Amino acid sequence: MKITPEILERQWNSIKYTSGGFLQIDTQHPLEWHIGYQSISQRTLLLVSDTEIGTIESSKSMIVSRRRRESDNRWTLSFELLRNEQQGVFAILCCDVIEHSRLATNEAEALKLVINRYKQWSKLLETQRSGLMDEHILKGLLGELLFLQELIEKGEPLLMAVQGWVGAGGADQDFVYEDGWHEVKSVGASAASVTISSLEQLDCADEGELVIMRIDKAAPDKAGALSLNDAVRQISSKLTDASGALDLFRSKLSTYGYIDLQEYSEQKYSFSGSQRYGVNDTFPRLTRQNVPTQIESLHYELSLLSLTNWLKG
Repeated sequence: MKITPEILERQWNSIKYTSGGFLQIDTQHPLEWHIGYQSISQRTLLLVSDTEIGTIESSKSMIVSRRRRESDNRWTLSFELLRNEQQGVFAILCCDVIEHSRLATNEAEALKLVINRYKQWSKLLETQRSGLMDEHILKGLLGELLFLQELIEKGEPLLMAVQGWVGAGGADQDFVYEDGWHEVKSVGASAASVTISSLEQLDCADEGELVIMRIDKAAPDKAGALSLNDAVRQISSKLTDASGALDLFRSKLSTYGYIDLQEYSEQKYSFSGSQRYGVNDTFPRLTRQNVPTQIESLHYELSLLSLTNWLKG
């Protein structure tokens, strides 16, 4: 039976003694799982294994503890939630870790999957306390993925295409290649303006492009609609025969804060088209060179209707 956050919530609430009580769950798994409370209020996920468990670092959100039981010499690994306001996302995390490791063929493999998944979640919760991307970040990532897919379909070498996706690592522009750079912005189909979020975003000596991706929420049955997970899987399938490119793609997704959660399959989006604007010396933009030195940072909006002179065919 697949574990869901709703099931875990009900099971946690069913535990009457919240000062150390634990309940075993999910017997059809390579590992033995329990949920409970390390103290009156701290929810905990615990696994039991015959395989030795190495030291694992705790995070700001969770205390991770491992020990060997004297009663049977088996190992336990516990994940104790520290922030009660994150109980909802903790339930999602627990389900994801359990399901991610379910298909392992043995304990050792399952344990490795659990630890790797925890590390992904730990990194994510450092930057996104809800555990899930907000709508603005999600649409931005989706727009970049659609742009990357377009490059691949046009014949860009797979590894080069992924290597050029530098925005995932915090670069000023989203994509940089030998023939120029591309800053990708996701807006709604009816949007008349776009926000430039820093002085550096369009500040590059070489000519480049401002790429507008028109993306809106859509009904699940809308023709052509896709979810964030759909976009990731489409690109991953194109990279299957290029393991280096696929590994790099996954690494960059992780840097962005993406984990393949079921929640990212539920909302569908419609892509209605794109516009490309050439950014050159005449393009209306604010940079470090043309604003007073006293200005540390700023963001501004560009009217898309006023950019027709730079619109590419």
